[in-house]
Amino acid sequence: MEDKPLTIVEHLNELRKRLIYILIAVGISSGGAYYFIDEILAFITEVGNIDSLVFIKPTEAFFVIVKLTLLVGIVGAMPFILYQIWKYVGVALKKTERKYLIFFGPVSFILFMCGAAFAFRGVLPLAIKFLLSFSRDFLTPMITFNEYVSFLARMIIAFGIMFELPLVILALSKFGIVTPEMLKKGRKYVIVGIFLVAAILTPPDVVSQIMLAVPLLLLYEIGIWISAAVEKKREREMGMEEAVANEA
Repeated sequence: MEDKPLTIVEHLNELRKRLIYILIAVGISSGGAYYFIDEILAFITEVGNIDSLVFIKPTEAFFVIVKLTLLVGIVGAMPFILYQIWKYVGVALKKTERKYLIFFGPVSFILFMCGAAFAFRGVLPLAIKFLLSFSRDFLTPMITFNEYVSFLARMIIAFGIMFELPLVILALSKFGIVTPEMLKKGRKYVIVGIFLVAAILTPPDVVSQIMLAVPLLLLYEIGIWISAAVEKKREREMGMEEAVANEA
């Protein structure tokens, strides 16, 4: 692939091609998820300690099953989706920079799945238990199918995306967009921003908000360490280049 800038039309054609590939992959993965929909339903209700779900509209069960199969299909196709995203990003990179895609692709998938698993196995049971603790003798919880799946989807997507933070910081540091000093100076603003993002992305309960915010703060600190390591490596490489130039 030559290092030449693409026109707007070429960028749009490349984007369209990647989106078509992603839609096909999600469709195939969702089809497989629908085949095992009963097992999936039993699994997600068991994890959330939910005995039964209800639906209050004739069409609700159908549309929510479609939503659930799409969610599982997206998660299942995530390695391919991330590969297509990085391939599209790679078009705008120089040939020497495209080697990083081999690293960013698998790692981005691992981080997304770690975030999704943390939400599903760690946060979801605690959040459900906390929210249902507000029931009383005269308040009987009747969780609808739609609300439960929507709750689950928001948690998985929010945690999955937010766990990409160290990788984003690494990419920005690699291309010289951010430095460790910038990240340290902006820490207090980031803390406020993280809690705001957690409040927006998670359901309106304190447990899930804190359980998203705290890992994000830790991931941000890891990002600062990663950025510092990248900065040191860049300075070392520049020093070696200067030494070679002086010897020449």
